[in-house]
Amino acid sequence: MRGRFRTIPLSLLAIALLAGCGSGAATGGDKTDNGSEDKGKAVEGKNKEPVEVVFYAQNGMTPAEFDNRYGNSLRKKFPDYTIKYIQNTGKGMDVAGMLATGTHYDVYFANVGYFENEFISYNLQFDMSDLIKQHKVDLNRFDPSVISGVRASSYGIYALPVVTDSIGIMYNKDILDKFGVPYPKNGITWGEIFDLSRKLTRTEGDKSYIGYAPFTNYMLYMNPLSIPLVDEKSGTPTINRDERWKKFYQTLLIAPAEVPGVQDYLKKHDVLDGFFKDQQVAMLGGITAFAANSRDDQLSKFNWDWVAMPPFQDLPGVGGQPYTQYFGITRMAKTKNTADAAMEMLKHLVSDEYQTEIAGKGFMPVLKNLDVRKVFGQDTKYKDKNWGAYFYYKMAEVPYKSVYEIPISSLYVANMNQVMKGEMDLNTALRLSEENAAKKLQELKAK
Repeated sequence: MRGRFRTIPLSLLAIALLAGCGSGAATGGDKTDNGSEDKGKAVEGKNKEPVEVVFYAQNGMTPAEFDNRYGNSLRKKFPDYTIKYIQNTGKGMDVAGMLATGTHYDVYFANVGYFENEFISYNLQFDMSDLIKQHKVDLNRFDPSVISGVRASSYGIYALPVVTDSIGIMYNKDILDKFGVPYPKNGITWGEIFDLSRKLTRTEGDKSYIGYAPFTNYMLYMNPLSIPLVDEKSGTPTINRDERWKKFYQTLLIAPAEVPGVQDYLKKHDVLDGFFKDQQVAMLGGITAFAANSRDDQLSKFNWDWVAMPPFQDLPGVGGQPYTQYFGITRMAKTKNTADAAMEMLKHLVSDEYQTEIAGKGFMPVLKNLDVRKVFGQDTKYKDKNWGAYFYYKMAEVPYKSVYEIPISSLYVANMNQVMKGEMDLNTALRLSEENAAKKLQELKAK
């Protein structure tokens, strides 16, 4: 993980670190309503003392979700550990609030971008390189693109990837069947996608259909061109300086909207609702496997599938970037001497055993082991879908991620959507995005 650190009051970090020197319990008030906890026997270790490892997530994952994905497997593997999860329920339970109250946690996890924005930004990390060696975690087992962001760090290794995601194209078979249009297949080109879009974009009675539309948020986060949002050396926005952004705009945003009828639809409708709820968008680009799976109530109402998102012509065989969930051991764990226990748990989460388990549930594994990848999605009710589409192309390299990734990305996306709707020209969008991002960076760095 690479990033420029946000300066925070040392008193906040000191409170949290001192809290870790006490007993195993988390401090900062009664958090039982937000946590998932299961106590086991005293761990069979050197000190024969009970070991509690506390997990905390940026995204507000519920205790039930934590248990389903991680907690149950960890408790089964480590019956002698007490595993606790603290849920981020909002103000006071975010990273700043937890630091202010001295609430202790050993492992922080979040998706790329959010991880840097909080964990690195608040200087909670420490270099896990020695722990990784001591516990014999082989980084060569990971998908090269998934591990690239971790290995590229100039400050050491502050996290391990546990699950990831990528972007593909989701399509509504019912709409394509209705108009006699063949299904897209892995290996399809952008030109062929736009040809299909022209055949599908039409009005039938009082219902409008469009053939293809992109979801800009994920297109930006996982752009196949591996363009950083902020330049690592200068700390300035790249949006109007890196020429690759023009290619990104033209291929992924402007060209799809040039199909007659698409732009008019986008001005009035949300593309996610258009695909999942209203069933008016035939093909949705830039959608992740997890984002789709989280809409099970809507997916059960129509026939659908996935296909690999086409690569750029000058980057054959390269798909989108991985959208990875990183798990980092905190400095608090090092102070409390629970870092080794936490590392053993992370080692389990990246094992073939666990990765096979989580892949079956429909979460994209981080390993390059083909046997693990083969079970992706096979324990879901959608096991017959084209899950292999997400591994059809190699994932793009992860570029530099600044600690300001999230606020800057939201500024970029706002103007991207306006260009796609025909409400702003490309040059104006690039210029305004740069100006707004530069101003935001100044504000954030001044805090």
